[in-house]
Amino acid sequence: MFRELCGDTSLKNVVLVTNMWGMVPLDVGESREAELTNKFFKPALDKGAQMVRHQNTEKSAHDIVRMIMKNRPVVLQIQRELVDERKDIANTAAGEAVNEELNEQIRKHREEWQEAQDQMVQALKEKDEETRQEMEEETQRLQEQMEMIKKDSEGMASNYTEEKERMKAKLREMQQEAKKEKERAEAEYERKMADLKRRLQEAADKEEKARLEQEAERLQNEKEESQESECCVVM
Repeated sequence: MFRELCGDTSLKNVVLVTNMWGMVPLDVGESREAELTNKFFKPALDKGAQMVRHQNTEKSAHDIVRMIMKNRPVVLQIQRELVDERKDIANTAAGEAVNEELNEQIRKHREEWQEAQDQMVQALKEKDEETRQEMEEETQRLQEQMEMIKKDSEGMASNYTEEKERMKAKLREMQQEAKKEKERAEAEYERKMADLKRRLQEAADKEEKARLEQEAERLQNEKEESQESECCVVM
């Protein structure tokens, strides 16, 4: 699941940190570390991930953070799939990994459910009321678990869709507010410029005229800078 989220090209930025070294003898810790290295974390380590020990000290923590800071940022596989390829979350590699696990759980529960059903039928044949009730309860429990797993699988996609729509609506709202703010700023600019022009026409003193002209130039520069900023944001 974690590897599918990152993607093979991003695993070189991953640091797998082991801790609690002071809680066990060194040989026990090293044995567990070897198991992690050669089994559980091996696929990630083979793709460039690193595993380090946190010694429960400030220096150790800082060393790990410095190690991570040397990484060059990369795009995760889940980001490429959702943004660039516009996939639904259930169709991403990570989503498929989750569904695969959920489907495996459903398969196991179905096998257990069928076994419970068979035992209940046998209990009925043998007229064993206590066993029949136990098997009936177990069957009900397994059925509920299968339904819950199915809902989890379906909910993952629907929750993502709802969140995406919520973010789209929020973006539209922000764009509308930005548009209104721009219109307000332009109206305020026009009002100030009209006032300055009127005062310039009425001004008799040269110094006052120069000051008003500087003020008009400042307003014009501020407007141009604002327009340049808007262009940079759009780009």
